[in-house]
Amino acid sequence: MIGQKEQEAFLVHLAEKARQPSTIRRYRYDLLDFFTWLNGKPFELLDRQEVERFFYDLIETRNYKIRTIRRIASVLRQFTTFLQANYKLPTHPLSVYQPPLLETEPLSRDDWVSQKEIETLLKSSHSEIGLSENQLLARPQLTERNFAMFSLFVDYGLTLKELCDVEMHAVNFIQHTIHIENETLKRKIQLPEALSKQIHTYWSLIPEPVRPRLHSSDPLFVAYDFTRRTYHWSYEDDGPKALTEIALQKMIRTEVARAAFGEAFLLNIFVIPIYLELC
Repeated sequence: MIGQKEQEAFLVHLAEKARQPSTIRRYRYDLLDFFTWLNGKPFELLDRQEVERFFYDLIETRNYKIRTIRRIASVLRQFTTFLQANYKLPTHPLSVYQPPLLETEPLSRDDWVSQKEIETLLKSSHSEIGLSENQLLARPQLTERNFAMFSLFVDYGLTLKELCDVEMHAVNFIQHTIHIENETLKRKIQLPEALSKQIHTYWSLIPEPVRPRLHSSDPLFVAYDFTRRTYHWSYEDDGPKALTEIALQKMIRTEVARAAFGEAFLLNIFVIPIYLELC
């Protein structure tokens, strides 16, 4: 019977294909939701009518947006194809089913972060409102880092992975440039002098023994140890430890909460890029 074991094998398969952790988390959530809906019904025995009923529930009962339904259909189709290739699953309706969506739903105004919201978030990231005592102690070292990352995130469209992957050899403080490279694209970002100085200020505030080295493969954005109130050092790599996507997401959620934005603001930041990646 298809269940948790097969789901985990599929997610491991995605990780081996170098899918981003955020994408894998989204796949996990969608699979869990679908198997919860099945309520014990064997996956391998589903017929087309039952598949149609599931998507009818998404459309009519849950009122999911078209792009969300397309994403879920894509996840289930890929999962089913994986089962057919690795577990000899016979012909299954989910491998070919397309939900009856007649048009591509345009993004609405609520799907975008406004300039006013961005300005509020950047201003809040420099304040001390809503910080715990432990956070206040670490704030002098993190304020400049967080502000710089937000600026790169919202002004230049860097993804969480691209921010975490920036290495020192890609940064030129004199020419005010950062080279960004991912699996499909290379580009050079020409920074305003003010933002370049902001990033340099963050970098120079890191104690020299754990500071990322110029012209090296050290990460620009370094993980922070709140317990010892210093930056993490990786003894395995003999260098500063890179900030992870999960830690960056946590930082963004904390700053968004302090700026008094709601869950919809976070969805605009996190979910839409995941949807675009799936497409």
